[in-house]
Amino acid sequence: MKKTLIIIIFLLSVLVGCSNGDKYMKLSGESDHWKGEYVATATEDSENGTYTFKYKDVASDVFFKTLEISINDGETKQKTTNYNEPTVEIQTACSGCSVTNESMPIHITINWDGNEESFTLKQSK
Repeated sequence: MKKTLIIIIFLLSVLVGCSNGDKYMKLSGESDHWKGEYVATATEDSENGTYTFKYKDVASDVFFKTLEISINDGETKQKTTNYNEPTVEIQTACSGCSVTNESMPIHITINWDGNEESFTLKQSK
C-alpha cells in the first residue's frame, strides 16, 4: 500500500512538472450573418491563436466583392477582394507580448459588399 502511494505521488509530480504553463482560451460570438471564434494557446508573454469567421447564409454560392474584418477597432485588420469562401481564418502569433485577457470581450466589425455588422467574442462557458 505504501509503495503504491509513493508511485502515485511520483507519477503525479512528473505529470505536473511536464506542464509548461500553457493556457487554452476560446472566445466566441455572432451577429445576424456571421459567427466568430478565437482559439488560442498562451503563456505569460506569448500567444498563438486563430480567428475563424463563418458567413451563416451558405445556402447560395458565396462571393464577396469586398470583405474587411476589423478586430478590436483596427488592432488587427484583414481586407480582401473577390473572396469566394464562407469561412475566413486569421492567424495570430506574438512573443514577448501582452497576451489576450480572456475575460475581456474582443470587438469585431465585418464589412462586406456594402453591409456592416459588429459583435463581440466572449469567453465560452
